[in-house]
This record gives sequence, C-alpha cells and structure tokens, in this order.
Amino acid sequence: MFEKRRCHFTHIFELFARYIYVILVMAFTIAFNIVGDISSKKELLDDVKNASGFVMSSGALTVLIVIGVLLLVSMIMLLYCAFKWRFTFVSAEENTLIYESGKFIKKRVAIPFEKINTIDMGRNVFERLVGTCRLKIDTGAYSSRQEKNSAEMNLVFSLKEAEEIRFYILGRAELDSRAEEAETGKVTVGAKEPDWVIKAGIGDFVLYGLTSSSVWKLFWILVAGFFFVVEIAQGFIDEAFDYLWPYVEKATDVIAGTNIVLVILGMLLFFLISALISDIWTVIWAAIRFADFRVAREGRNVIVRYGLITVKNYTLQVRNIHALIIKQNVFQQMLGRCSVEAVCMGFGDEKTETALLLPIIRTDDLNRLLNVILPEYVTEMNVRPRNKAGLYYHIVRPVVFWGAVLCGICIACRQLIGVSTLVDALAIMAFVSAAVKGVLSYKNTALDWNDKVVSVQRGGFNKVAYRIRTDAVQEVQLKTNVIKKCFGIGSYYVHFHGPKFNNTSVSGNISDRFFTALADTVED
Repeated sequence: MFEKRRCHFTHIFELFARYIYVILVMAFTIAFNIVGDISSKKELLDDVKNASGFVMSSGALTVLIVIGVLLLVSMIMLLYCAFKWRFTFVSAEENTLIYESGKFIKKRVAIPFEKINTIDMGRNVFERLVGTCRLKIDTGAYSSRQEKNSAEMNLVFSLKEAEEIRFYILGRAELDSRAEEAETGKVTVGAKEPDWVIKAGIGDFVLYGLTSSSVWKLFWILVAGFFFVVEIAQGFIDEAFDYLWPYVEKATDVIAGTNIVLVILGMLLFFLISALISDIWTVIWAAIRFADFRVAREGRNVIVRYGLITVKNYTLQVRNIHALIIKQNVFQQMLGRCSVEAVCMGFGDEKTETALLLPIIRTDDLNRLLNVILPEYVTEMNVRPRNKAGLYYHIVRPVVFWGAVLCGICIACRQLIGVSTLVDALAIMAFVSAAVKGVLSYKNTALDWNDKVVSVQRGGFNKVAYRIRTDAVQEVQLKTNVIKKCFGIGSYYVHFHGPKFNNTSVSGNISDRFFTALADTVED
C-alpha cells in the first residue's frame, strides 16, 4: 500500500506535445480571421506606427499577429496541461490501484491488481535524458468513454518510481493469487532483476536485418538478371543464325555494344546497390531497435526488454497470453528462421504496440526456447493428410489463371508493338512466381490441435502459424461451397479471444472431415 503520488513534472511537456496540432490550428485560424482587416484598414497600420515608432508593412504585422496568437494559445494550453498534471494522482489500496485525475470534473479509476494484464515501461530519447519512464497499465477492458483499446493508465514517472510501482503491482498480484503467501504479507515477486534466459546477440541482429527485406527486392533482382541473360541470349542466337560460327566474335561485339545491354547492366547494378544499402540499413535498424534484447520468465509473468534509443520493457501475464504468432518471410523460410509474437490481452491493441517475444531464432530451436519461457505452447505441428483437391485451389487454378492472363498480355504486346523480349521475360518471371507461391501455399497449409493448443498455419511467400490456447478459442467455423463440398475440403476459421475485435486465424482448402474432432476438442 502506498500513498498518493503525482507523476513527474515533465509529463506536462509530453501532454503539451500532444496538443501541438490543435495549437497550430487554433492559432492560424484566429490569426487569419483578422488578417483580412489588416490590409484594408490603413488606420490600423498608422496606430501601430504611432505606438511603436516603427513603420510596419501589412505583411510584417500579419507575421507578428500570428506569432503573438501562437504564443498566447501555447501559453494557455501549457497552463491547462500543468493544471491537469497538478490534479493527477496514483495510489494503492489493499487490493486495488487507484488512478485519479481532474479538479472540477473528477475521474477516479479503480484497477484490481489481479485484473492488470500488462505493465509496459517505455523510455524514448527525451525520457532517457531527463531520467523518466512512461508507465502504462492495461487490463484489456474497453470503454466507450475512452479511446478504443487505450490503456487505463498512461503516465510518466521517474525511473525509480516507475520501477517501484511495477514491483509493487507484480508482488501484490502474486500475493492475491496465492492465499498462503498473502497471510505472510511479504511482497517479493518482481523486486529484483529477472534471471534472463534468452538474450539476443549481434549475429541475431545481422540475420534479422538481412532476412527482413521485402520479397520484392529479390524478385526485381531476379527480373533484372533474367532480362540481362535473355537479351544477351536473344542477341547471341540471332547473330549466330545470321552470321553462323565464323561471325560469332563479331556478334559478341555487337551485343556488347548495344544500348539495351548497357541499360540492363545498369538496372542490375542499381538493384544490387539498392539491395546492399537496404540490407545495411535494416541491420543497423535492427541493432538499434533490439539492442540488449532479453526475455525472462518470472513466476506467472513473461518479461521482455530491448532497445538502444527507445527502451521497451513490458511484463505480460501468462494467463492473458492467448496465442503465439510465428512468422516467416521467404528469406526466413529458406534459412530456417522465424520470429515470434504474443497475442496478449491489454498489449498489442495499439498500432505502435507489438508483443514481440523472439525477434529471430532457428525454427528447430522454437520449442526448446518456448519450453523455458512458455511451456504451455510447446507442440509439434502435425501436418495432417492433405486432400489432393487442395492442389487445384493452391496451385493449378492460380497457375492456369495467371498463365492465361500473361499469355494474353504477351500476345497483345506482340500485336501492338511487335516482338518484345522484355515483356516475355517479365511474363515468365511472373508465371514462375505464381507457381512457386502456389507450391509454398499448399506446403505451408496445416491444421493441428490438442487439449492445450490449436495450431493453424498458412501462407506462401509469407508464412504465418498461430498457436492458440484451446480455452481461448471462441468459435470454429468451416466455410465451403458446392464445388469444395464435392471434393471434401473447406476453409477453417478459428476465432479466439484477443485484444482486437477480430482475432481470427484462417487455414484454407483442408479436408472437412477434421471439423467435428476440432469442434469437440474446443468445446471440451
């Protein structure tokens, strides 16, 4: 139990920063409403000249008025922020955290310790310079009177006070959940530095940066290289047929001197340089963002800390982690790497929040690492026998469709502009890309479940696997149509409880005979 305490005074300036847009709009609106009168009233300029002794143009007077109004509005908003800070308090009663704000219109929020889902301690550059920390307390509850999915408490404290409040909340929540320890009145949980069991190194940052690049970068590099090869091959074949073997050397010189080869070489060089710069930047960005990345399991909580410039330090209660999301782009699939995110009530519901657990790890090490921090989600994806009809929807249909479209484009280009090697090469690359995506989509589609976890997997170039806690699943749907029903396949939709309104994982074109067993497991 602790008495009322006010957050750090720098919270005034952070509140003020939120109103910058409003201040600018108000200031310019007020100023421009009187600008029209300035140029039309010569008497006003004369009055200013007589009062100040300076000759001033209408433009200069307008600028002064805008600056003056801007300063006035800023001063008013700064006083408002200071008033708001002056009457904002945090305290704790026996089993409840109390958050109070307002003087004339008072607001008092009581948050039971056992209902607190996440404690997020973040520090941006300004907060690190002044020694403060932003403390966000979230229960995952939704109120129509507050911003959608916003935290119940979002205040700035000194770093020491923020840590004290966090330790107190974790300790009280643990004591409230264990009656035998509550009788002793001792609060020890969270009162020391966690035992970090997973730490990321520089090699992880480099690998994360290299594999975080978009698949389109690889695609366009391949396209440029393919164009180069096609153009040289096309020219070589033409010259070989025209001049036969005695003229091969001449043909090579002609090809080397053509502008198209120089263009393709320049294009390939451009993409290679772009790819190199992109990789260097993503590696640096990953090293800055995830510096000192570490994860710990402390009692019923998972603690994650990382960041060099902006430090993130959030605590997730295991009982409120309803699912894990395992992501792999095409590069990570090739290298056997993945990243892991948590779906946790009260965290990750804002656009800037991601409950990242592991930035990049070996796929083979996933269960071993989860066994340390989240053994509740350790499972092996059992790829159940796939219905061969899925080949049609994943591979045959998209390949035939794109093949027909691309053939039509090539024929149209030949009719309109004659033979176009570049268009043909691009069509071939797009066709191959569609085929590869279809194969990966069929391979990556999987569904599995047991009494603890429901696993749903899908994706082509970007593979996503959900591990959903079975008791968090709210509904299972099987969607099909007349044709799919004849083949005995359908798409499985698993809706689960999470921080967003629509938390759904989908796995398409799987045998429909699994639905009854999955539904029975979820109901039990």
